[in-house]
Amino acid sequence: MILVTGGTGRLGNQIVRVLRSVGLDVRCLVRKGSEYFWLNDTGASYFFGDLRDPESLSRAMRDVRYVIAAAGVRVEKTDNHHKNVTAEGNIALFEAAKARKVEHVVFVSCAGAADPQGVPALTGKKAAEDHLIASGLSHTILRPGLFAANFADLARRAETNGAVFLPGRADAKISPIHGRDLALMCTAALDLPSVRNQVIEVGGPDVLTVEAAWKTMAEVAHVPADNWKLPPAVLRGLAPLARPLGRRWQNHLRALDAWFSRDSAVDGPATAARFGIPLTPFREACVAAWADRHPGEDPTAREEKVVHRQFVATIYEPGSIKYDELPEGPPPRRD
Repeated sequence: MILVTGGTGRLGNQIVRVLRSVGLDVRCLVRKGSEYFWLNDTGASYFFGDLRDPESLSRAMRDVRYVIAAAGVRVEKTDNHHKNVTAEGNIALFEAAKARKVEHVVFVSCAGAADPQGVPALTGKKAAEDHLIASGLSHTILRPGLFAANFADLARRAETNGAVFLPGRADAKISPIHGRDLALMCTAALDLPSVRNQVIEVGGPDVLTVEAAWKTMAEVAHVPADNWKLPPAVLRGLAPLARPLGRRWQNHLRALDAWFSRDSAVDGPATAARFGIPLTPFREACVAAWADRHPGEDPTAREEKVVHRQFVATIYEPGSIKYDELPEGPPPRRD
C-alpha cells in the first residue's frame, strides 16, 4: 500500500493517477470536507486525516509500505500555513512512517530549499527535508522548480485581464517540468536503488528564461504575451507592504521572488536517464497544462459537482462507478 498526501492537489492528483495506472494500491490522506470526488474513478482508497493531527497519521499508515509526501500550501490561512503544515505536518508524517516501519518515503520539496533565505515556503520544506534525512528512513527528496502549470496560471490571468505581471527575473534560467513527469519520477523513486537517500534537483528537458517560457505558453494558449515586469527588487519591496493584508500575502510575494528570480535549470537528459523516463518538451507540456484544468478550477464545479455529487459518491466503493454515471443528488444548499 502506498500512502499519498496532497492527492487532491494538482500534482498529487497526477501522482495518484500514475500509480493507479500501473495497478498499485493507493491510499489518499484527505481532510474531512476535502473535494476528493475527482479521484473516485481512479480506484484509490481514502483515509480522512490531517497533517496537523499526528494521531490520524499513525492510523493512516497502517499496512503502508511506501509514502509519497506531495502536500503543499498554495495560499496560507490562519490555521493552515508553512509552519504547521509544510514543516511540522510533514515532520509528524515522517515520524509516523518511522514508527510504522515504512520501507521508503518520497518527499516532493522544491527548488531553493537548499538556501531558504528566510522564505517561509522554503524554510518549511528545508525543515521537513532535514528531519527526513536525520530520521534514518530510506528516502528520496525531489526538488522541482517551476511547472508548466505555473505558466498556464499566468495565461489564464492574461485570458481574463489581457496582460499579466511577470514576477521575478525575466532572464532567470529555468527548466519547467510537466506535472505528470514529476509524478512518474515519484513512482520510479519508490524502488529505484540509484536514487535512494538522495536529494535531487529535477526539471524538464528544456532550459529557458522565465520570459521565453511565458511567451511559449502565451502562444500555445492564444493569449496576449504582453506583460508588466515585477523584478526581484519590487517583489521584495512589496512584501513588507503586504503585511497589513495578512501574513499569507507577504509570504506569497516572497515565494514568487524565490521561484521566479533564481536560476533553477537542470540537466534534462541526465535527469531523464537517471529516472529512466522520457521528459516532456516544454511546448508539449504547455499544451497539456493549458488543457488540463483541475476540477477545482471549474467555475461550475461547486454547483454541479462538488456538493451533491460528492455526497452520492461516498455511497460507492471507489472506482466502482464512473463519474458521469453518478445519479443526481440533493441540490446544493443555498444558505
